[in-house]
Amino acid sequence: MKTNSPEISCPAEQTTAGTTASTSFTLKGNMGTFGLLFTVLAFTAPLGVVFGFISVNISFGIAVPIAFVGVLLLMALFAVGFTNMSRQIPRPGAFYTYIGEGLGRPLGLGGSFLALVTYGFNIIAAIVFAGIAVKNLVMSFVDTSAVPWWAGALVVLGTVWALSYFNVELSAKVLSTVLVVEVLAVLVFDAVVIGNGGPEGQSFAPWNPANLITPSIGILLLFSVGVFNGFEATAIYRDEVRDPARTIPRATYLTIIFLGVFYAISSYALILSSGVSHAVADAAANPVEMMPHALLTYFGAFANQVIAILLVTSTLASSLSLQNILSRYTHSLAVDGVLPRRLADVHRKHGSPHVAAVMVGAVLLAALVGLIASGISANDLYGAASGVAFYGMLLLLFLTCVAVIVYFRRNRAGVSPWKTFVAPAVAALGIGFALLKASLNMELLIVAPGAVVTVLLLVGYAALAAGAVIALVLKRRGSPVYERIGRRAA
Repeated sequence: MKTNSPEISCPAEQTTAGTTASTSFTLKGNMGTFGLLFTVLAFTAPLGVVFGFISVNISFGIAVPIAFVGVLLLMALFAVGFTNMSRQIPRPGAFYTYIGEGLGRPLGLGGSFLALVTYGFNIIAAIVFAGIAVKNLVMSFVDTSAVPWWAGALVVLGTVWALSYFNVELSAKVLSTVLVVEVLAVLVFDAVVIGNGGPEGQSFAPWNPANLITPSIGILLLFSVGVFNGFEATAIYRDEVRDPARTIPRATYLTIIFLGVFYAISSYALILSSGVSHAVADAAANPVEMMPHALLTYFGAFANQVIAILLVTSTLASSLSLQNILSRYTHSLAVDGVLPRRLADVHRKHGSPHVAAVMVGAVLLAALVGLIASGISANDLYGAASGVAFYGMLLLLFLTCVAVIVYFRRNRAGVSPWKTFVAPAVAALGIGFALLKASLNMELLIVAPGAVVTVLLLVGYAALAAGAVIALVLKRRGSPVYERIGRRAA
């Protein structure tokens, strides 16, 4: 049976004379450092992290603030190699491009498939959480449970689907506005609680590195690393920023610094709200109620309604950021000819990957409808999807660290050993430790029967292997698509 091969629809073979793939399929934008910063920070949903995740960290030990400082340093070390790759390899594609350059085209394509799966599960988790947030918002004003979670989820998906069609700068404006409001809300909480001192007053214990030495240190660090995802997305917007050689490194480091400081201070405030001697027990007993209880104690019932509104906007912003990232990975694969050429089209007016954005939205809608029809509870869906995304991101970060080291061992481009070996090697050790802990403790990431947990754990590896196999098949066939893997045509 005759089928359409990737070669038939590859972009480079269908460009007209005098037109290259790099010009025909280049995205357009004019974001500066702060526009890019706000765009990737929105992905992390800082309000959602403070409201729903930091209490889980606290349940494993009192030293969460100093753990966040340590993770900040670890991610800064990762960024040293990551940003140097962005300078040495001035092409879009991020993980797809960098893993391919360091570890070869097969793993590069595998890394791109892993990225699609990781960000795909991440946006499903964000949209499901948005549905839960919308339902909770309605219930905070009206005593009813009649609103199904999926109604809000579908509205959020439709909104981000529409916005992703336009120029990235429109998304950046929306994301910047939402992010500033949610960050200010958390900072007000931090200032009030820290100023008050809580029931036991100020304490140095959460900042004491000695308190990290506990049997649960690995799990504590694992969950602390997990909430840093998003900063790596700066490189995917390379074609849509001003002066990418400067903008991308600046935005990457600023994102890491902001997240580290923000989470460290906010976790300290949350610990003080319960009291240092009771915080771990309170978080372990009921992590979901720790932040709401603090809001009621220090701000009253009205604060819960305000936070309920901001959680909806925060998850909307996170979903939009993820939709944009997925669209750009899809666009990059289409430019190289791995995916159909039509997905590589760039909107003449908006400079956006509009066809890829429409396709990604359609796939997400189909997936969401299927999950709704399955009858699985929203909490279970959210937990499973976020766990898979968390694990996939650790795997991507680890592969990128190794790729950086290998690339610069082969290509000594006058960059110092600190930037090309020492920093990425230390980052690889730290992230590898977190990846090992995640592999051994998947039941903490995904609450499900053992067989389901195992299958979900293998999803990322299956995507990685599938991409590698496809690349090897393309190589064996002598396909020009193989030579373009990693946006080499750009």
